[in-house]
Amino acid sequence: MNIESKGSLVVVGTGITVSGQMTLITESLLKTADIVLSVVTESALVNLQMINSNVVCLRHLYEQGKSRALTYQKMTQRIVDEVKAGKKVVAAFYGHPGVFVNPSHEAIKQLKSEGYDAEMLPGISAEDCLVADLGLDPAHYGCQSYEATQFLLRQYTLDPHMMQIIWQIGSIADFTHNKNRTSHPGLTQLRNELLKYFSPEHTIIVYEASTIPIAAPRIEYLELKDLAAVIPKPITTLVIPSKGLPDFDMKSMAELDLTPALFEQKLFG
Repeated sequence: MNIESKGSLVVVGTGITVSGQMTLITESLLKTADIVLSVVTESALVNLQMINSNVVCLRHLYEQGKSRALTYQKMTQRIVDEVKAGKKVVAAFYGHPGVFVNPSHEAIKQLKSEGYDAEMLPGISAEDCLVADLGLDPAHYGCQSYEATQFLLRQYTLDPHMMQIIWQIGSIADFTHNKNRTSHPGLTQLRNELLKYFSPEHTIIVYEASTIPIAAPRIEYLELKDLAAVIPKPITTLVIPSKGLPDFDMKSMAELDLTPALFEQKLFG
């Protein structure tokens, strides 16, 4: 295959809301793509079809009760096949294309290993919206971030002095595409695990970014002891604010010729 006919891949994100969160370079690439393979909401799909007439939605690959891992493999293969067919492919995903998106990373990895041009551009993620909507700066206390099932099944060490972000609390230990899930026993286990670090009365936040510009995000403040009563969606995120900053390391302070008072003065003026 000569260089002129060799396919390529750019993976982009459409942002969280239906419109207004795509970058200018993403929109430009969408316009000039030979084919756009998309995994976005129905409303976002309409917007993509207004930009490029050759948009293929891959959401149909999800099937009720079917393993998500198998679905991701099919999505990856479809992306790779279109590139190998010599097309200039743009794969568009909801939010940031590299956050909670398995096919984007796998397709890029496979294509690069075979000598194709493949890259990812950043997009606005749910975490970006979370910081803006909740007014919580992850740099102030530090931040730890986990997927809910991984958090419960792995031996993580949680630092309660940092803000905690736990993603997808509505899909704990659910490895299939399940639109009809009504019970969430994993929330009780999650609450019990968090009670090892925080008091029952510690404030937590249930969050869902708005997908429609005119709609407000879901922001619910409650106490940790009440977590098991929450009715989540697959996209629901749990935020646990910090217990407060830890004590200073006086040895490190002395080595840098600082005192707590001088540090605060230099940091905040």
